Amino acid sequence: MNSLVQRSFAAGELAPALHARADLAKYQTGLKTCHNFFVRKEGGVSNRAGLRFVDPCKTNTYGTRLARFVGSISGEGYLLEFGAGYIRFFHNGAAIEVESVQAYDGGTAYVPGDVVSSGGTNYYCIANTTGNAPPNATYWYALTGAILEVPTPYTLEDIPQWNQSGNVLMLTHPDYAPRELIFEEADRWVLRVVTTGSAATAPSGLSATTGPAGTRTFKYVVTSAAADTFEESPPSSIASATLADEPTLSSPHTLSWTAVSGAEEYRVYCDPYENGVFGYIGTAESNSFKHAGQTADFGLTPPQDRILFSVTGKYPACSSNYQQRQFFANTFANPDGIWGSRIGFPHNFGISTPLQDDDSVTFRLAGNNHHPIRHMIAHAWGLILMTDGGEWTLTGGGGRKNPITPSSIDAEQETYVGVLPWARPVVVGSTIIYVQARGNVLRELAFQEQNQGLAGRDLSIYSAHLFERKQIYYTDFQQTPHSIVWSCDNEGRLLGLTYIPDQDIWGWHRHTTDGLIEDVCVVPEADQDVLYVIVRRDIGGAQKRYIEKLEQRELRTNYTHADMFFVDSGLSYSEETPATTFAGLDHLEGKTVAVIADGVALFNGSEEGAPVVTGGTVYLPEPGDEEGIGYTNVHIGLPYTMEVETLALDVGGQEIRDSKKRVGSVTLLVHQSSAEFEAGHEARMRRYSRNAWETTGLVTDTLEVHISPEYNKHGSVLIRMTEPLPLTILGIIPRAEVGG
Repeated sequence: MNSLVQRSFAAGELAPALHARADLAKYQTGLKTCHNFFVRKEGGVSNRAGLRFVDPCKTNTYGTRLARFVGSISGEGYLLEFGAGYIRFFHNGAAIEVESVQAYDGGTAYVPGDVVSSGGTNYYCIANTTGNAPPNATYWYALTGAILEVPTPYTLEDIPQWNQSGNVLMLTHPDYAPRELIFEEADRWVLRVVTTGSAATAPSGLSATTGPAGTRTFKYVVTSAAADTFEESPPSSIASATLADEPTLSSPHTLSWTAVSGAEEYRVYCDPYENGVFGYIGTAESNSFKHAGQTADFGLTPPQDRILFSVTGKYPACSSNYQQRQFFANTFANPDGIWGSRIGFPHNFGISTPLQDDDSVTFRLAGNNHHPIRHMIAHAWGLILMTDGGEWTLTGGGGRKNPITPSSIDAEQETYVGVLPWARPVVVGSTIIYVQARGNVLRELAFQEQNQGLAGRDLSIYSAHLFERKQIYYTDFQQTPHSIVWSCDNEGRLLGLTYIPDQDIWGWHRHTTDGLIEDVCVVPEADQDVLYVIVRRDIGGAQKRYIEKLEQRELRTNYTHADMFFVDSGLSYSEETPATTFAGLDHLEGKTVAVIADGVALFNGSEEGAPVVTGGTVYLPEPGDEEGIGYTNVHIGLPYTMEVETLALDVGGQEIRDSKKRVGSVTLLVHQSSAEFEAGHEARMRRYSRNAWETTGLVTDTLEVHISPEYNKHGSVLIRMTEPLPLTILGIIPRAEVGG
């Protein structure tokens, strides 16, 4: 009898079509089944932690989406729930609520973001107002209790794309003018329509006093430059010095205007020939200027404001930030159109005559196909444009690292694959992961030396069975702790790809729950990235949609195994006084639940006598024979089964595949694990039995199970975990006989 060690499972679950490919390196590190286990970055597998219940979605209709906002403090993130006409906010797994709300005061001037109380209801201000009391819907939006919401115009069919820069989320959808969601404080967010144009105010009241008399007319305009940013305003109205001659130092034309609040300086332009073109003649620090013969520089003309995205049919579908410009793309009128702001001024799309390098840019992709732009990603190689017909790199005319200017634009098509419009790509290091057009392939886009450019590969090819006749809907990336790209598909499954490109590690695992996963979003929280999902569950014969978070899996400082969480849609209870009755489970009404109490799996949800949630409450039996004794650390939620199955015993170059095999026993190398698992094959499973002297806590050891003595054709081993407890497998050693 031979022992064959499988020391890594980094290839994840392999497609049945590859089960004869023992010649592949991935076969030696692959699995037949990886269900509710995930591939660890070290190569082992762990059963996933449970999904903790956070809150019901406000609207219980399909289409609610999740987004994230990353704060300025390291490890601080916020989850956003986009529903029909609203946004709600969550921090560290709890809905943000407004506190210490002041009563409405008719003499106070309110601005958007203010919250007041009136008649027992909290109201969010949506427009500047004084003296217009709630519930006036022009100025006020009623909140549900204390939960903070910001009203939006979006329907469930039109949830916008989002892109964060600083404390602003840019929201775009082709049916709506672009909007900014601005973070001011955790309980204060403001939504406003983007208005393009200079933020600086043009001077008013410009007048000109003629110096030397003559027959000519000199025309002038003045702009202001804002303090700190020096953003230039549009030009003032025109003032003229008539019946004049060329000004001199001793006899200048004198200009004056009304000072602009917040202006650092003023720039003066002159049209000395009545051609309608104004050239720069000088700068003033105050609101007056003497034209004493300075020659007009027609290479510098006053900027021309452009008001964009203010008309139906010309709203952009996506946005990004690159090289200090705000970029928008894809309107109904120009699906392949791109608009970039002036450098450093995200709302300013002004231009000059002649064009300057820092002016805004506008152009359309010219390719051999139709290229509606679906996503834009700032990358070291340029601004990556993801279109229906392929992937492009946008740079300045000199290529990578060269600035984009109105006169220097280079758009190169890198691949001809195409992207799924609604699945947001993710960036892993310098690699872009995206869903291919039509939705059944996940691809990477990365620099390849042999191509001297960006190229991609199919990351689903070794696990194609997970995607056949299915469609990936949404994706996100959990960098810490195990570098996993999470996806959900049209069948409500949660799919994970452990992906470490610098080690060429990529392995798929699939996860199911008692319900359907409809969206995924990863938010940084403290020392880990946390996966949130929207899950549809059937409760009492009705569909319910909940926001839930994937609990942390690793043991941390001051944590014990009793703190580990392996139930779905679950809640935890920490009681100073031991208890046996636990309430607040209304969201699982009528469901049979699993229970972990003080680190012991009381019920796995499948055995006879498992508790059922009744009236939102679960009643547990008292431990032992003593009355008045209960539990202090309890987790209650839906059960789920976790399975790992090895591939058929096979070795490339050896003729053993067609021989019968008998696996008499299997040894697992486990780490910080329970010993409550089963092993064998589907028709015959055996539970691991502890010896009397073995510890009852978590173990890091080798555990052997004696299984079926029968011969079969495959020799694979199935490991099944039904108890809500941790199991990490670092290696599997089947002891097999071949040729019986």
